[in-house]
Amino acid sequence: MRYRVDNDTPHERKAKIRSMFDSIVDGYDRANRILSFGIDQLWRKKVVEQLELKPTDVVLDVCSGTGDLSTLIRAAGAHVVSLDFSYSMIQKGMDKGNIDELATVADASKLPFKDNIFTKVCISFGIRNIPDIDIFLEEVYRVLRPGGTFIILELTRPRYNFFRILYFMYLYTILPVLGGIIAKNFRAYRYLSKTIHTFIDPLTLTAMQEKHGFIDIKSTSMTLSIATMYISKKPPVGTSFLSIPLSKQSQNSRVIVH
Repeated sequence: MRYRVDNDTPHERKAKIRSMFDSIVDGYDRANRILSFGIDQLWRKKVVEQLELKPTDVVLDVCSGTGDLSTLIRAAGAHVVSLDFSYSMIQKGMDKGNIDELATVADASKLPFKDNIFTKVCISFGIRNIPDIDIFLEEVYRVLRPGGTFIILELTRPRYNFFRILYFMYLYTILPVLGGIIAKNFRAYRYLSKTIHTFIDPLTLTAMQEKHGFIDIKSTSMTLSIATMYISKKPPVGTSFLSIPLSKQSQNSRVIVH
């Protein structure tokens, strides 16, 4: 199957992406470690730190894959529900012991949960594969409890010109070849390289979160800005984004560069 999805409907794109992830499941984790030089796990640990987890927290890990982030959340003492639309990814995570019986196979744009049920929601390296991000953000807002935290971790384009040239050389030459060899699917890793290059920039994603009512938005660039972590909150009970004065709305987001 080809993974060119530019002209596909959201439904067609989801079907192709699901098939792609099913096809690379056996080499997926190994490819992630090698291609990121292990840095991806350090980024996930940063997410867990920012979640400030307590034993009473119930966390939704969206696009959990085989459960790398879910494992860290559980180790921190919180309850976690792992959700992915690839059954093969969930099953692989369960086989590895990363994912427990709370796992759910579902579409991130149609979360099968009641309103206001999770204290925290997170998604790592998955949002760029969701065709309808606006619908996804609506769903996250719906299932997140008032005052709850939402964290996105995603790969981004470097800001620095010289490093950007080297990064794109790696992205379009080395990564697809190594990923293809490790996961035995060259087309899949060519597609994944393209999604990193073409995904929306941090300012646009921050604006989308604001539009859907999230507040206190911070975006933090990591490792020469090849990854960005977005932290936001759902307003507490009795507060709506529309009730916040415009002068304060403009202060609801900020960018931090490391």
